[in-house]
Amino acid sequence: MKNVTLIFIISCILAGSTSLCRADENKDHICFSALDSNQDGIVTFQEFDKHYKNDRAKFNAADIDQDGKLTHDEYHDLLGHGSS
Repeated sequence: MKNVTLIFIISCILAGSTSLCRADENKDHICFSALDSNQDGIVTFQEFDKHYKNDRAKFNAADIDQDGKLTHDEYHDLLGHGSS
């Protein structure tokens, strides 16, 4: 019974942390805002590069509209969290 309770608690914690990254792009979420160093709501390659070390291919793959910047939804699609 203790194992079932522990598994339930861990599942709830994991589900809660995932929902932080799925929320509306107008909200401040640590997983996106950590990259968006100037907090302008987009991530440029220069900001992306600080965490992903010159992975231009990953950036370009995430930049669906090829405008040279990542929106919240584009970034979260890259991570597999899905769009808001």
